[in-house]
Amino acid sequence: MGLSDRLRVEEGYPNLYLGEGLLFAELDAVNFGVVGLGVIGEIHARNVAELGSTRLVAVVDQVRERAESVGRALGAEHYTSIDEALKNVEIEAVIIATPSYLHAPQALFALLHDKHVLVEKPMATTLSGARLISRTAEERGLRRGVVFQERYMDAAVRLKELIDSGALGRLLLLEGELKWWRGEEDYYRKDLLARSWRGYWETEGCGVLMNQAIHTVDLLLWLGGEASLVAGMASNQAHPSVEVEDTVMALIEFRNGAQGCLVATVCTPPETSHYREVRVVGTKGQARLRDYSLKASTVNGEVSVGGEVRFGELHRRLLDDFAKSLRSGRRFKVDGAEGYKSLELVKAIYRSGESRFYVSLPLEVSG
Repeated sequence: MGLSDRLRVEEGYPNLYLGEGLLFAELDAVNFGVVGLGVIGEIHARNVAELGSTRLVAVVDQVRERAESVGRALGAEHYTSIDEALKNVEIEAVIIATPSYLHAPQALFALLHDKHVLVEKPMATTLSGARLISRTAEERGLRRGVVFQERYMDAAVRLKELIDSGALGRLLLLEGELKWWRGEEDYYRKDLLARSWRGYWETEGCGVLMNQAIHTVDLLLWLGGEASLVAGMASNQAHPSVEVEDTVMALIEFRNGAQGCLVATVCTPPETSHYREVRVVGTKGQARLRDYSLKASTVNGEVSVGGEVRFGELHRRLLDDFAKSLRSGRRFKVDGAEGYKSLELVKAIYRSGESRFYVSLPLEVSG
């Protein structure tokens, strides 16, 4: 067993590691570049600059003024192309936070420059693209992660613990529900960049299911295990200028015998009433995860986890975990294999909706 396998975090001292009776200082920070400086990309860049486990070396955005502004503010080199940025030998890992259709080619490009990659969801718009990313990373001995930050919320972690410990018994039913609003003028067509890619199958590759609801899909799979069969329906109910779907319903059969359902839409005004909810029913209890709060009832009593989460905080936790996994050598909990599962289920739901038949998993790769 190697040293990295024997390291553990000393309780109460997150920056110190204990191995074979010796105290080690925190491992060197990982040097990152961030590609794409939209809302989420800038959050990533600020998190990289502020964490002790990471160091911001470079930022990239095709809008020169934005790249210069963020780079100056955070003390990083700035570039307008990923080609130039990846020539920076200091960069060890790259965060891809660009429009969805660029995720796979840019992640692949970074891997071919021997950089680890952390990709915003979805990791690719096609299954073949996702598989190519994973295969390339494995061949070159590099790591890849996907940004499913909701696995890091306290309420979700506690629910996962209840399920894994058997406190809810054998799982019977998992339900996921997302009721949001995304307007044509204030989201899909709000500026030139949004108009260039949002709402088109060719560039976004999806609608509500793979863009907004994929986090809920990921939670259902993380909590319930692998899916084996799905029936789905997808439609555009209230966005006539948009090609992709704005409403989805799906029935899911899990390999462990549990059944599930998913309802997701971005047709629900007003925004003040938005919510996301995951409900789990087992033979010994039930639980409801609503936004960032958990309420569970088990034979052992009630469990409650509440509280709001500052925007960007979950991304920060995920990033910190990814960086520490690079240095320690342990498996990252949201690696490429985990990211692929959600993408595969999304594609299965689309295929079922198109064919009007049940679809079995795993899927044959055709896009």
